[in-house]
Amino acid sequence: MDSSFSSKEIHAVASGADSLISLLERGIDYTRQGAYIEGAAFFTLARDQLTPGQEYFTGVLDAFLRSQASYWQADQSLHLASKRFVEADNERQTQLFALEKLLSSLSKETNRILQAHAIAQPPETSKGHQSQQPHQSLQLIRVGSNHFNDSSGGMSPPQLPLKDEDALPNLYITCFGRFEVKRLDQPIVLCHSRHGQAILRYLVAQTGYRVPVDKLMDVLWAQDTPEMARRKLQVAVSAVRRSLNNGYHCGLGEGYILCKDGVYQFNPLVTIRTDVDEFLSLWQAGRQSGESESAALYERACNLCSGPFLVEDMYADWSFIQREQLKQIYFTMCRFLAGYYLKIRRYEDAVKWAGAILREDHCDEAAHRQLILIYVAQGCRSEALQQYYRCEHILSKELGVSPMPETMNLLQTILTSADSPSHEYPH
Repeated sequence: MDSSFSSKEIHAVASGADSLISLLERGIDYTRQGAYIEGAAFFTLARDQLTPGQEYFTGVLDAFLRSQASYWQADQSLHLASKRFVEADNERQTQLFALEKLLSSLSKETNRILQAHAIAQPPETSKGHQSQQPHQSLQLIRVGSNHFNDSSGGMSPPQLPLKDEDALPNLYITCFGRFEVKRLDQPIVLCHSRHGQAILRYLVAQTGYRVPVDKLMDVLWAQDTPEMARRKLQVAVSAVRRSLNNGYHCGLGEGYILCKDGVYQFNPLVTIRTDVDEFLSLWQAGRQSGESESAALYERACNLCSGPFLVEDMYADWSFIQREQLKQIYFTMCRFLAGYYLKIRRYEDAVKWAGAILREDHCDEAAHRQLILIYVAQGCRSEALQQYYRCEHILSKELGVSPMPETMNLLQTILTSADSPSHEYPH
């Protein structure tokens, strides 16, 4: 039986084209298929046709309709609770991110002070003279235009001369869309090692850019023996380290990626910035700002999202949770932007940001409702109705469900009211 429900069908039933028994049968069929709104409509029509001598049926139908209303309320409460859970988890992750950034900044400042102190006071020999050995901690060797052979036997690019007090240049890493690492605004050509690049992406995704050796072995080589996995890990890390260090002659095991106490990490003396860091900083700043400023900050954040987080690891279990959290933050900002631009009557921009959500998740019912409201605000009721039925079709086809009560109520408001439905948007 087709679960679609039209106004013509209801009109035909209401005009007496179907018997009481048919109304009850169709109400039961729709309800068993999960089309609860349609089922309740048939039961309501059936109740209206009952005679005074059928009080028993009236009581049964009233009891069912009350239970159906309770079910809708419970379903809405569950939906709102799930939404609040996601929002609370995003808030927790955002605040944790802020703490981690603070800790990272404090650690870098402490390391800089210690390094400056070590340079200012070089070690002395037993005779009281200064040692002729250079400071070895993360020492960058100055070279001229000489070349040196890499492990593959080829010639490396000339090493860049550095002043003694200089450190390795900072890195900017793009994680949305295609993964890319830039140094001095120029992309770095990463190693050809597939596992080497995977290790770099995994490291970037971790809290504090740190990951234990054993964890990497388990993620990439769970089926190998520990000895074999460790050997493969060392080879892969060496490959990606060489590509990052390329152009700067660093000591063995030094440069951008270090291993200390069984943990791989980025060099704490180097500033690592990512588009994800920038995205979350803009999101946090927007939450603490006024409407217009929030809109500007959220647009900047959303424009950073050129694609999914670490698309190269789309099917890896370890990247799923973070990708989903970032996507929900993106959706929250898009909803705000759609609602804000609807409020100030910039309808084209409102459509843009509601549509941005549906491009990522065409089953997002809240985004469909926003588009319906935008079309109504423009006086385009035909487009609003088409959007409703598009939403109904997608939900039925993809998820096997009907629109939520608030979506159906919005449709009823459009059909019965000459005024535009009220619209609110979240901050």
